[in-house]
Amino acid sequence: MCSCISHSFSLKKVRPMQTKKAQKNHKTKIIVVINQKGGPGKTTLSFHLAHAGIKNEHSKVLCLDFDSQGNLSQYLTDDLDVIAKTDGGVGSLFEGAVPHPSKTTHPQIDLLHGHRELDRYDSDQAAEDRAYSQEMPEMLRSLGYDYIVIDTPPAVGLRHLAPLFWADLAVIPLEPAVSGITGFQNVLRAIDESISALNPKLKWVGVMNRANMRVKSHREKDAWMRETYGDKILATFTTRTGVADAMEESPARPVWAHRGAPKELREQWRDICTQIIEK
Repeated sequence: MCSCISHSFSLKKVRPMQTKKAQKNHKTKIIVVINQKGGPGKTTLSFHLAHAGIKNEHSKVLCLDFDSQGNLSQYLTDDLDVIAKTDGGVGSLFEGAVPHPSKTTHPQIDLLHGHRELDRYDSDQAAEDRAYSQEMPEMLRSLGYDYIVIDTPPAVGLRHLAPLFWADLAVIPLEPAVSGITGFQNVLRAIDESISALNPKLKWVGVMNRANMRVKSHREKDAWMRETYGDKILATFTTRTGVADAMEESPARPVWAHRGAPKELREQWRDICTQIIEK
């Protein structure tokens, strides 16, 4: 089911670790949500992981929206036009500028927003050099957040792969379909063939999403994933309107804060998202 990854890396781009700075900022956990297939629920999961990171009144979470569609930014700001703001935002990371996260409509969650011109960085050599320098993850950890949650685009490129170099944990949501499983496996191949040499401490978990267990093919693919990858497949989320309803409120909210959602659904999403950020 896997297809080859054409994007390659150069190990010489990684600069030596600055030990003292890394130790000083070790408390920040970086989580990237990724799949090489569009539509498995990356943005929804990123949104919920950010809220799961708010453990107490002192918690601080930063979201990085690398998808040029900017849906995570829209949900966090309640502003459909945020993607038209093409200066600053998450692009500042690739430009070597000091990032200035903005507040959102969600207390304790800040944002480096995505916008419709992010694609330009995928073919920018200077941006690639910055992304794969050791200074990038160290700079992110120096910003003072407890968690940094990164939403990525499905297309292979700098914004898709570089966050794997920065992250502590990759979360791979997938749907119970051949295309979803292929996208999942392609991420694993990228980690094995390229990223593991750059970031050997990277861990990963998978989450089956939008599964209708009354459908035979969904049951079979869910069972195959669990048989193949074991407990690395952390959970199976079924197709439930309560999650979509919560996200489409104004402002958006995690499903566990949506009174119209069934209790078991609220508890499952809260429990699984909490498990993920504590991995």
